[in-house]
Amino acid sequence: MCAFLPSGDEKESADISGNTLRIYFYLLRKRQSCGVREIQKAFGFSSSSTAHYHLEKLANRGILTKDSYGNYKINKNKKVGLLNPFLVVRGFMFPKQLIYAISTTIMCLLFLAFFWNPFTLTVVFALLPGIVASGIFWYETAKLWSSLPSFKKERSTALEECSNA
Repeated sequence: MCAFLPSGDEKESADISGNTLRIYFYLLRKRQSCGVREIQKAFGFSSSSTAHYHLEKLANRGILTKDSYGNYKINKNKKVGLLNPFLVVRGFMFPKQLIYAISTTIMCLLFLAFFWNPFTLTVVFALLPGIVASGIFWYETAKLWSSLPSFKKERSTALEECSNA
């Protein structure tokens, strides 16, 4: 589950995993404060104390802040090692490797477009490092993206809430 965590802070990577990690990413995507009951419903926990436990775990590390109403919000001043390999744009998370993968793929395609006519063995050897680098970047991107927690349960709960309203 935490394959994409950097090795710098072993304690943080050991403590933030499983449902705690899923709640953290849920709050990142939501981009607004959440209460204990809302997390309980979104994750299908049988008890609100389970949601409270995970929220407090994040709050104790300074990752979340708790307001006077008991709602939890992401602390933007806290730098979390979990996000080092990702870019967060409007609640969507993209692996940084994606930028490199797209760049090297475009460079290879442009190289092919410019040197297509005299396609020789020299051109193939010149293109080979770019193709290998592009393949490595796409592999790493897929690996990082697949290591993100799944939000299928939360989405289905949100759809049920919309249909009940």
